[in-house]
Amino acid sequence: MSALAVAQPRSARPRAAHLRPVQDLPPQPPVTVTISIGGGSAGRDQVLAVLRDLVQLAGPAVEVTVDPSEAPGDVGGIRLDPRARTALRDGRPLELSRLEFDLLLFLARHPRQVFTRNQLLQHVWGHTHATSRTVDVHVSRLRTKLSDPEVVTTVYGLGYRLADDAPVGVTER
Repeated sequence: MSALAVAQPRSARPRAAHLRPVQDLPPQPPVTVTISIGGGSAGRDQVLAVLRDLVQLAGPAVEVTVDPSEAPGDVGGIRLDPRARTALRDGRPLELSRLEFDLLLFLARHPRQVFTRNQLLQHVWGHTHATSRTVDVHVSRLRTKLSDPEVVTTVYGLGYRLADDAPVGVTER
């Protein structure tokens, strides 16, 4: 499945009618496919539509199971809803201060980017006239409230970033 096929409207996508049904193939060991979908619900819905088409074409020989521990916002995941300004972990509310929420939201919206303390003061606090120690204190409190010191990574000599494997998702409506 190409990214182009997912991005096109359903009517413009080519159908996979040229594939042979699974029943015509010799028996094979099961294959497990794990798919992580980012980019909001629109992208997720398009990928799921393509996957449904493929499973339907494959016929009854294909078994689809969803691992609930991998579902966004479920067990182990942190979901941020910027419109409602809510944070959930394992489906339960997290009690974050305004700045803790804004800090986590900013880092979640900029994955794999390192920000200096001054950059965080400017983007999250809206000014740079506080001390850089302010950022350190808020990061420490956030780590404590998330019960996971690895979610926000310290890049020594530079600043902070969201960990690559951080289970944080943003609900964009």
